[in-house]
Amino acid sequence: MFVLLRLARLMSESSRLVADLRERGDVLLQRAQAAVDGAQAAVDRADRQLDETESVTASMDELGAGMAELAGQVTALAGLGRAIAAGPVGRTAALAYGVRRAVGLRRAARRAVPGRVMERGEVTARGGALQTQRAARQEVSR
Repeated sequence: MFVLLRLARLMSESSRLVADLRERGDVLLQRAQAAVDGAQAAVDRADRQLDETESVTASMDELGAGMAELAGQVTALAGLGRAIAAGPVGRTAALAYGVRRAVGLRRAARRAVPGRVMERGEVTARGGALQTQRAARQEVSR
């Protein structure tokens, strides 16, 4: 009987121990699941960022190709511009500009009134205008 009591006590202790282990195991499994869920969320975020990075990289590749094409077109237009400027059309345009500029300078010189610009201190209080006119005439006659 004593052995049976000891055996019953051992069985109840072991079932309590197993229940305690099962409870702790459940808590441990819940924590592990939460950690796995957090890691999965981090992996998903990293995957989205990689997708965005790939999209930006593809856009930059397209931009680089477009810039290369534009540079080729600009080079071709620059060559065309050099050919036009060095050819007869460019020379004619340069001559026309020169003639127009020379005629404009001669016309501007004809429109100018002879004399000089007076400074502020040249006009005196007593009969200053008359004296200034005389001085201007003398200077023009020189």
